[in-house]
Amino acid sequence: MTGCAQNGQSTSSPSGSQTGRGQTAWYNPSTWFNGNSNGRVTQSPDISHIKGPLTPPEPAPFNSVQRATLPPALMQKEIISQAPAPAPVIEGAPVIEPPQGKVKVAILLPLTGRNAALGKAMLNAAQQAVFDAGDDRFELMPQDTGDNDGNAETAARRALVEGAQLIIGPLFAAKVPMVRDAAQNSGVNILTLSNDTSLAGNGVYVMGFAPGAQVDRIVRYAASRGLRHFAALIPGNPYGALAAEAFKRSVNQAGGTVVAVETYDPAKHDATAHIANLASQRDHIDALFLPMGGNDLVQIAMQLGNAGFDNNQARLLGTGLWDTQDLGRQSAFLDSGWYAAADPAARQSFITTYKSANGSEPPRIVTLAYDATALAAVLEKRGGHFGAEDLTNPNGFIGLDGIFRLTPQGLTERGLAVLTVTTEGPRVIDPAPTTFAR
Repeated sequence: MTGCAQNGQSTSSPSGSQTGRGQTAWYNPSTWFNGNSNGRVTQSPDISHIKGPLTPPEPAPFNSVQRATLPPALMQKEIISQAPAPAPVIEGAPVIEPPQGKVKVAILLPLTGRNAALGKAMLNAAQQAVFDAGDDRFELMPQDTGDNDGNAETAARRALVEGAQLIIGPLFAAKVPMVRDAAQNSGVNILTLSNDTSLAGNGVYVMGFAPGAQVDRIVRYAASRGLRHFAALIPGNPYGALAAEAFKRSVNQAGGTVVAVETYDPAKHDATAHIANLASQRDHIDALFLPMGGNDLVQIAMQLGNAGFDNNQARLLGTGLWDTQDLGRQSAFLDSGWYAAADPAARQSFITTYKSANGSEPPRIVTLAYDATALAAVLEKRGGHFGAEDLTNPNGFIGLDGIFRLTPQGLTERGLAVLTVTTEGPRVIDPAPTTFAR
Protein backbone atom coordinates (compact mmCIF):
# COMPACT_ATOMS: atom_id res chain seq x y z
CA MET A 1 0.00 0.00 0.00
CA THR A 2 1.96 2.93 -1.27
CA GLY A 3 1.76 5.97 0.94
CA CYS A 4 0.41 4.33 4.05
CA ALA A 5 2.25 3.29 7.14
CA GLN A 6 3.91 0.05 6.34
CA ASN A 7 2.35 -3.37 6.77
CA GLY A 8 3.33 -2.85 8.74
CA GLN A 9 9.05 1.21 21.38
CA SER A 10 10.29 0.90 32.06
CA THR A 11 9.86 1.34 35.09
CA SER A 12 6.61 2.61 36.47
CA SER A 13 5.59 5.21 38.97
CA PRO A 14 2.26 5.22 40.76
CA SER A 15 -0.76 4.78 38.58
CA GLY A 16 -2.34 7.95 37.30
CA SER A 17 0.63 10.25 37.89
CA GLN A 18 1.45 13.19 35.64
CA THR A 19 4.50 13.73 33.43
CA GLY A 20 6.46 16.79 32.42
CA ARG A 21 8.85 17.46 29.56
CA GLY A 22 11.63 15.65 31.40
CA GLN A 23 9.78 12.34 31.50
CA THR A 24 8.81 9.59 29.15
CA ALA A 25 5.19 8.43 29.01
CA TRP A 26 4.31 4.73 28.90
CA TYR A 27 0.99 3.34 27.74
CA ASN A 28 0.17 -0.05 29.20
CA PRO A 29 -1.81 -2.31 26.82
CA SER A 30 -2.55 -4.79 29.61
CA THR A 31 -6.10 -5.61 28.57
CA TRP A 32 -8.18 -5.71 25.41
CA PHE A 33 -11.87 -5.10 24.87
CA ASN A 34 -13.75 -4.83 21.60
CA GLY A 35 -14.40 -1.10 21.49
CA ASN A 36 -17.18 -1.32 18.88
CA SER A 37 -19.73 -2.24 21.51
CA ASN A 38 -18.72 0.47 24.00
CA GLY A 39 -18.68 3.74 22.06
CA ARG A 40 -21.68 5.98 21.51
CA VAL A 41 -22.54 5.63 17.78
CA THR A 42 -24.83 8.04 15.95
CA GLN A 43 -24.78 9.84 12.61
CA SER A 44 -22.53 12.87 12.08
CA PRO A 45 -23.97 15.88 10.22
CA ASP A 46 -23.18 16.33 6.50
CA ILE A 47 -20.91 19.37 6.09
CA SER A 48 -19.45 18.62 2.66
CA HIS A 49 -20.75 21.94 1.38
CA ILE A 50 -18.65 23.95 3.87
CA LYS A 51 -15.45 25.33 2.36
CA GLY A 52 -14.52 28.37 4.46
CA PRO A 53 -13.31 28.80 8.04
CA LEU A 54 -15.28 26.66 10.44
CA THR A 55 -17.19 27.84 13.51
CA PRO A 56 -18.14 25.06 15.91
CA PRO A 57 -21.94 24.79 16.21
CA GLU A 58 -23.88 23.72 19.23
CA PRO A 59 -22.98 20.15 20.28
CA ALA A 60 -24.40 17.56 17.89
CA PRO A 61 -24.46 13.75 17.91
CA PHE A 62 -21.39 12.02 16.49
CA ASN A 63 -19.54 8.75 16.39
CA SER A 64 -17.40 8.76 19.51
CA VAL A 65 -15.50 6.63 21.95
CA GLN A 66 -15.38 7.86 25.51
CA ARG A 67 -13.66 6.40 28.54
CA ALA A 68 -16.78 7.04 30.59
CA THR A 69 -18.72 4.45 28.60
CA LEU A 70 -16.70 1.61 30.16
CA PRO A 71 -17.62 -0.12 33.41
CA PRO A 72 -15.37 1.24 36.17
CA ALA A 73 -13.76 -2.18 36.64
CA LEU A 74 -12.42 -2.08 33.09
CA MET A 75 -10.78 1.33 33.27
CA GLN A 76 -6.99 1.04 33.17
CA LYS A 77 -4.71 3.65 34.69
CA GLU A 78 -1.87 5.30 32.85
CA ILE A 79 1.60 4.11 33.85
CA ILE A 80 4.36 6.69 33.71
CA SER A 81 8.02 5.80 33.40
CA GLN A 82 10.80 8.02 34.65
CA ALA A 83 13.33 9.08 32.00
CA PRO A 84 16.89 10.12 32.89
CA ALA A 85 17.52 13.71 33.95
CA PRO A 86 13.96 15.01 34.38
CA ALA A 87 13.41 18.68 33.65
CA PRO A 88 13.68 20.85 36.78
CA VAL A 89 10.58 22.37 38.35
CA ILE A 90 10.72 26.14 37.93
CA GLU A 91 9.45 28.07 40.93
CA GLY A 92 6.85 30.64 40.04
CA ALA A 93 6.17 29.18 36.60
CA PRO A 94 2.66 29.96 35.31
CA VAL A 95 0.06 27.27 35.82
CA ILE A 96 -1.73 26.32 32.59
CA GLU A 97 -5.34 25.48 33.25
CA PRO A 98 -6.71 22.58 31.20
CA PRO A 99 -9.63 23.31 28.89
CA GLN A 100 -13.07 22.70 30.34
CA GLY A 101 -15.34 19.90 29.17
CA LYS A 102 -14.42 17.10 26.78
CA VAL A 103 -11.08 17.03 24.97
CA LYS A 104 -11.91 15.78 21.49
CA VAL A 105 -9.51 14.00 19.15
CA ALA A 106 -10.57 12.87 15.68
CA ILE A 107 -9.24 9.76 13.97
CA LEU A 108 -9.63 9.58 10.17
CA LEU A 109 -9.64 6.03 8.77
CA PRO A 110 -11.10 4.12 5.79
CA LEU A 111 -14.10 2.54 7.54
CA THR A 112 -15.89 1.80 4.25
CA GLY A 113 -14.59 0.79 0.82
CA ARG A 114 -11.80 -1.52 -0.23
CA ASN A 115 -9.61 -0.79 2.81
CA ALA A 116 -12.40 -0.98 5.39
CA ALA A 117 -11.07 -4.13 7.08
CA LEU A 118 -7.72 -2.46 7.78
CA GLY A 119 -9.39 0.77 8.86
CA LYS A 120 -11.67 -1.03 11.31
CA ALA A 121 -8.75 -2.98 12.76
CA MET A 122 -6.89 0.28 13.34
CA LEU A 123 -9.97 1.80 14.94
CA ASN A 124 -10.18 -1.18 17.29
CA ALA A 125 -6.58 -0.54 18.32
CA ALA A 126 -7.26 3.19 18.82
CA GLN A 127 -10.31 2.43 20.95
CA GLN A 128 -8.20 0.10 23.07
CA ALA A 129 -5.76 2.97 23.65
CA VAL A 130 -8.67 5.11 24.89
CA PHE A 131 -9.61 2.40 27.34
CA ASP A 132 -6.02 1.88 28.50
CA ALA A 133 -4.71 5.45 28.64
CA GLY A 134 -7.68 7.84 28.49
CA ASP A 135 -9.80 9.35 31.21
CA ASP A 136 -13.37 10.60 31.39
CA ARG A 137 -12.56 13.88 29.61
CA PHE A 138 -10.93 12.26 26.58
CA GLU A 139 -13.16 11.62 23.57
CA LEU A 140 -12.14 9.90 20.33
CA MET A 141 -14.21 10.80 17.25
CA PRO A 142 -13.89 8.31 14.35
CA GLN A 143 -14.39 9.74 10.86
CA ASP A 144 -14.63 7.70 7.66
CA THR A 145 -12.35 8.64 4.76
CA GLY A 146 -13.67 5.87 2.48
CA ASP A 147 -12.09 5.38 -0.95
CA ASN A 148 -12.58 8.84 -2.44
CA ASP A 149 -9.86 11.40 -1.68
CA GLY A 150 -12.52 14.07 -1.29
CA ASN A 151 -14.03 12.13 1.60
CA ALA A 152 -10.93 12.86 3.65
CA GLU A 153 -11.44 16.63 3.39
CA THR A 154 -15.10 16.26 4.30
CA ALA A 155 -14.19 14.06 7.27
CA ALA A 156 -11.61 16.58 8.49
CA ARG A 157 -14.04 19.49 8.20
CA ARG A 158 -16.69 17.52 10.04
CA ALA A 159 -14.23 16.72 12.81
CA LEU A 160 -13.28 20.39 13.16
CA VAL A 161 -16.92 21.45 13.29
CA GLU A 162 -17.45 18.95 16.08
CA GLY A 163 -14.58 20.44 18.07
CA ALA A 164 -11.58 18.24 17.33
CA GLN A 165 -8.41 19.62 18.91
CA LEU A 166 -6.12 17.09 17.21
CA ILE A 167 -6.49 14.91 14.09
CA ILE A 168 -5.03 11.39 13.91
CA GLY A 169 -4.78 10.10 10.35
CA PRO A 170 -5.43 9.78 7.53
CA LEU A 171 -3.78 6.47 6.70
CA PHE A 172 -2.90 7.04 3.03
CA ALA A 173 -0.53 9.73 1.79
CA ALA A 174 -2.81 10.86 -1.06
CA LYS A 175 -5.41 12.03 1.45
CA VAL A 176 -3.08 14.03 3.68
CA PRO A 177 -3.00 17.25 1.57
CA MET A 178 -6.81 17.45 1.67
CA VAL A 179 -6.85 17.08 5.43
CA ARG A 180 -4.02 19.58 5.81
CA ASP A 181 -5.89 22.10 3.66
CA ALA A 182 -9.03 21.67 5.75
CA ALA A 183 -7.12 22.14 9.02
CA GLN A 184 -4.62 24.83 7.99
CA ASN A 185 -6.58 27.79 9.36
CA SER A 186 -7.76 26.02 12.51
CA GLY A 187 -4.47 25.62 14.35
CA VAL A 188 -5.20 21.90 14.74
CA ASN A 189 -2.21 19.60 14.26
CA ILE A 190 -2.29 16.30 12.35
CA LEU A 191 -0.67 12.97 13.27
CA THR A 192 -0.82 11.19 9.94
CA LEU A 193 -0.37 7.40 9.91
CA SER A 194 1.27 7.53 6.48
CA ASN A 195 4.99 6.84 6.07
CA ASP A 196 5.53 9.49 3.36
CA THR A 197 8.03 11.85 4.95
CA SER A 198 7.62 14.40 2.14
CA LEU A 199 4.33 15.39 3.82
CA ALA A 200 5.98 16.39 7.11
CA GLY A 201 5.86 19.95 8.38
CA ASN A 202 3.37 22.81 8.67
CA GLY A 203 1.38 21.07 11.37
CA VAL A 204 1.64 17.56 9.88
CA TYR A 205 3.56 14.92 11.86
CA VAL A 206 4.32 11.67 9.99
CA MET A 207 4.00 8.74 12.41
CA GLY A 208 4.20 5.89 9.88
CA PHE A 209 7.16 3.53 9.72
CA ALA A 210 9.27 5.51 7.25
CA PRO A 211 12.10 3.52 5.65
CA GLY A 212 14.92 6.02 6.14
CA ALA A 213 15.70 5.31 9.79
CA GLN A 214 15.30 1.56 9.28
CA VAL A 215 17.73 1.57 6.37
CA ASP A 216 20.27 3.61 8.31
CA ARG A 217 19.99 1.29 11.33
CA ILE A 218 20.49 -1.94 9.37
CA VAL A 219 23.32 -0.59 7.20
CA ARG A 220 25.20 0.74 10.23
CA TYR A 221 24.76 -2.59 12.00
CA ALA A 222 25.96 -4.53 8.95
CA ALA A 223 29.00 -2.29 8.65
CA SER A 224 29.77 -2.80 12.34
CA ARG A 225 29.85 -6.54 11.63
CA GLY A 226 32.48 -6.10 8.94
CA LEU A 227 30.32 -5.94 5.80
CA ARG A 228 31.64 -3.40 3.30
CA HIS A 229 30.34 -4.19 -0.21
CA PHE A 230 26.62 -3.54 -0.58
CA ALA A 231 24.12 -4.11 -3.38
CA ALA A 232 20.37 -3.56 -3.56
CA LEU A 233 17.31 -4.71 -5.46
CA ILE A 234 14.74 -1.92 -5.24
CA PRO A 235 11.02 -1.96 -6.11
CA GLY A 236 10.14 0.88 -8.48
CA ASN A 237 7.56 2.60 -6.24
CA PRO A 238 7.60 5.56 -3.83
CA TYR A 239 8.63 3.42 -0.87
CA GLY A 240 11.47 1.94 -2.91
CA ALA A 241 12.63 5.39 -3.97
CA LEU A 242 12.86 6.53 -0.34
CA ALA A 243 14.65 3.31 0.61
CA ALA A 244 17.13 3.59 -2.27
CA GLU A 245 18.04 7.16 -1.38
CA ALA A 246 18.54 6.23 2.28
CA PHE A 247 20.54 3.12 1.29
CA LYS A 248 23.10 5.02 -0.79
CA ARG A 249 23.47 7.73 1.85
CA SER A 250 23.81 5.24 4.72
CA VAL A 251 26.38 3.05 2.96
CA ASN A 252 28.48 6.11 2.20
CA GLN A 253 28.26 7.35 5.80
CA ALA A 254 29.18 3.88 7.10
CA GLY A 255 32.31 3.80 4.94
CA GLY A 256 31.02 1.07 2.64
CA THR A 257 30.82 0.72 -1.13
CA VAL A 258 27.69 0.43 -3.24
CA VAL A 259 28.53 -2.29 -5.76
CA ALA A 260 25.23 -2.22 -7.65
CA VAL A 261 21.63 -1.04 -7.40
CA GLU A 262 18.92 -2.60 -9.57
CA THR A 263 15.35 -1.28 -9.75
CA TYR A 264 12.53 -3.52 -10.93
CA ASP A 265 8.84 -3.02 -11.68
CA PRO A 266 6.87 -4.67 -8.85
CA ALA A 267 3.70 -4.71 -10.97
CA LYS A 268 5.31 -7.30 -13.25
CA HIS A 269 6.21 -9.67 -10.39
CA ASP A 270 9.37 -10.65 -12.24
CA ALA A 271 12.81 -9.27 -11.48
CA THR A 272 14.72 -12.04 -13.27
CA ALA A 273 16.78 -9.76 -15.53
CA HIS A 274 17.73 -7.45 -12.66
CA ILE A 275 18.64 -10.38 -10.44
CA ALA A 276 20.83 -11.77 -13.24
CA ASN A 277 22.71 -8.46 -13.32
CA LEU A 278 23.30 -8.68 -9.58
CA ALA A 279 24.25 -12.36 -9.79
CA SER A 280 27.01 -11.54 -12.25
CA GLN A 281 28.65 -9.52 -9.45
CA ARG A 282 27.73 -11.75 -6.51
CA ASP A 283 31.36 -12.62 -5.70
CA HIS A 284 31.91 -8.94 -4.86
CA ILE A 285 28.78 -8.49 -2.72
CA ASP A 286 28.87 -8.85 1.09
CA ALA A 287 25.32 -7.66 1.74
CA LEU A 288 22.20 -7.52 -0.43
CA PHE A 289 19.46 -5.06 0.53
CA LEU A 290 15.85 -6.03 -0.27
CA PRO A 291 13.33 -3.35 0.79
CA MET A 292 10.12 -5.18 -0.02
CA GLY A 293 7.78 -7.47 1.90
CA GLY A 294 5.00 -10.01 1.67
CA ASN A 295 4.65 -12.22 -1.37
CA ASP A 296 6.97 -9.98 -3.39
CA LEU A 297 9.80 -10.67 -0.97
CA VAL A 298 9.18 -14.42 -0.99
CA GLN A 299 9.17 -14.49 -4.80
CA ILE A 300 12.34 -12.39 -4.99
CA ALA A 301 14.06 -14.72 -2.52
CA MET A 302 13.19 -17.73 -4.68
CA GLN A 303 14.53 -16.01 -7.81
CA LEU A 304 17.76 -15.05 -6.01
CA GLY A 305 18.32 -18.66 -5.02
CA ASN A 306 17.68 -19.83 -8.57
CA ALA A 307 20.22 -17.27 -9.83
CA GLY A 308 22.97 -18.76 -7.70
CA PHE A 309 23.02 -16.40 -4.74
CA ASP A 310 24.17 -17.97 -1.47
CA ASN A 311 22.69 -16.39 1.65
CA ASN A 312 25.76 -17.56 3.59
CA GLN A 313 28.01 -15.50 1.33
CA ALA A 314 25.87 -12.37 0.90
CA ARG A 315 23.96 -11.31 4.01
CA LEU A 316 20.39 -10.35 3.17
CA LEU A 317 19.21 -7.04 4.66
CA GLY A 318 15.69 -5.66 4.93
CA THR A 319 13.41 -3.07 6.48
CA GLY A 320 10.38 -3.34 8.73
CA LEU A 321 8.44 -4.74 5.76
CA TRP A 322 10.09 -8.03 6.77
CA ASP A 323 8.53 -7.81 10.22
CA THR A 324 6.19 -10.82 10.13
CA GLN A 325 6.16 -13.82 12.41
CA ASP A 326 6.31 -16.53 9.74
CA LEU A 327 8.77 -15.08 7.20
CA GLY A 328 11.40 -17.72 7.95
CA ARG A 329 8.87 -20.49 7.31
CA GLN A 330 7.74 -18.90 4.05
CA SER A 331 11.26 -18.79 2.59
CA ALA A 332 14.27 -20.78 3.76
CA PHE A 333 16.47 -18.48 1.64
CA LEU A 334 15.61 -15.55 3.93
CA ASP A 335 16.66 -17.47 7.05
CA SER A 336 19.40 -15.57 8.95
CA GLY A 337 18.65 -12.32 7.10
CA TRP A 338 18.79 -9.11 9.14
CA TYR A 339 16.32 -6.24 9.29
CA ALA A 340 15.60 -3.19 11.46
CA ALA A 341 12.24 -2.78 13.18
CA ALA A 342 10.64 -2.21 16.55
CA ASP A 343 11.33 -4.84 19.20
CA PRO A 344 8.29 -7.14 19.02
CA ALA A 345 8.32 -7.89 22.75
CA ALA A 346 6.47 -4.70 23.70
CA ARG A 347 3.44 -5.53 21.56
CA GLN A 348 3.08 -9.24 22.33
CA SER A 349 0.49 -8.77 25.08
CA PHE A 350 -1.52 -6.52 22.77
CA ILE A 351 -1.42 -9.12 19.97
CA THR A 352 -2.47 -11.92 22.30
CA THR A 353 -5.49 -10.07 23.64
CA TYR A 354 -6.44 -8.79 20.19
CA LYS A 355 -6.45 -12.34 18.83
CA SER A 356 -8.52 -13.51 21.78
CA ALA A 357 -11.13 -10.80 21.22
CA ASN A 358 -11.21 -10.82 17.42
CA GLY A 359 -10.23 -14.33 16.41
CA SER A 360 -7.31 -13.24 14.23
CA GLU A 361 -3.95 -11.53 14.50
CA PRO A 362 -4.09 -7.75 13.96
CA PRO A 363 -2.46 -6.21 10.88
CA ARG A 364 1.06 -5.14 11.77
CA ILE A 365 0.44 -1.42 11.44
CA VAL A 366 -2.47 -1.14 13.88
CA THR A 367 0.04 -0.30 16.61
CA LEU A 368 0.43 3.09 14.94
CA ALA A 369 -3.20 3.89 15.68
CA TYR A 370 -2.80 2.69 19.26
CA ASP A 371 0.33 4.74 19.93
CA ALA A 372 -1.00 7.91 18.29
CA THR A 373 -4.22 7.71 20.32
CA ALA A 374 -2.41 6.86 23.55
CA LEU A 375 -0.08 9.82 22.99
CA ALA A 376 -3.10 12.08 22.63
CA ALA A 377 -4.63 10.62 25.81
CA VAL A 378 -1.42 11.23 27.75
CA LEU A 379 -1.24 14.83 26.55
CA GLU A 380 -4.89 15.34 27.50
CA LYS A 381 -4.00 14.36 31.07
CA ARG A 382 -1.20 16.93 31.05
CA GLY A 383 -3.65 19.71 30.28
CA GLY A 384 -5.31 18.95 26.97
CA HIS A 385 -2.89 20.88 24.79
CA PHE A 386 -1.67 19.49 21.44
CA GLY A 387 0.62 22.28 20.27
CA ALA A 388 4.03 21.78 18.71
CA GLU A 389 5.83 22.08 22.04
CA ASP A 390 3.60 19.43 23.62
CA LEU A 391 3.93 16.98 20.71
CA THR A 392 7.70 17.36 20.32
CA ASN A 393 8.84 16.51 23.85
CA PRO A 394 12.54 15.75 23.22
CA ASN A 395 12.53 12.90 25.73
CA GLY A 396 9.89 11.11 23.68
CA PHE A 397 7.32 8.51 24.59
CA ILE A 398 7.17 4.73 24.90
CA GLY A 399 4.48 2.80 23.05
CA LEU A 400 3.78 -0.58 21.54
CA ASP A 401 6.57 0.03 19.02
CA GLY A 402 9.16 1.18 21.53
CA ILE A 403 10.46 4.68 22.11
CA PHE A 404 9.54 7.42 19.66
CA ARG A 405 9.52 11.19 19.49
CA LEU A 406 8.14 13.74 17.09
CA THR A 407 10.53 16.35 15.73
CA PRO A 408 9.83 20.02 15.00
CA GLN A 409 10.19 19.12 11.31
CA GLY A 410 7.21 16.77 11.56
CA LEU A 411 9.13 13.49 11.45
CA THR A 412 9.12 10.59 13.92
CA GLU A 413 12.36 9.29 15.37
CA ARG A 414 12.20 5.72 16.68
CA GLY A 415 14.44 3.45 18.69
CA LEU A 416 14.87 0.39 16.46
CA ALA A 417 16.20 -3.09 17.13
CA VAL A 418 18.00 -5.34 14.66
CA LEU A 419 16.33 -8.71 14.20
CA THR A 420 17.25 -11.89 12.37
CA VAL A 421 14.84 -14.16 10.50
CA THR A 422 14.43 -17.68 11.88
CA THR A 423 11.95 -20.47 11.26
CA GLU A 424 10.61 -19.92 14.80
CA GLY A 425 10.02 -16.22 14.15
CA PRO A 426 12.12 -13.05 14.36
CA ARG A 427 14.80 -12.85 17.05
CA VAL A 428 16.43 -9.66 18.34
CA ILE A 429 20.20 -9.65 17.82
CA ASP A 430 20.86 -5.99 18.68
CA PRO A 431 18.43 -4.38 21.15
CA ALA A 432 16.60 -1.13 20.57
CA PRO A 433 17.67 1.83 22.70
CA THR A 434 15.50 2.61 25.70
CA THR A 435 16.03 6.40 25.73
CA PHE A 436 17.04 9.12 23.30
CA ALA A 437 19.90 10.20 25.55
CA ARG A 438 23.24 10.37 23.72
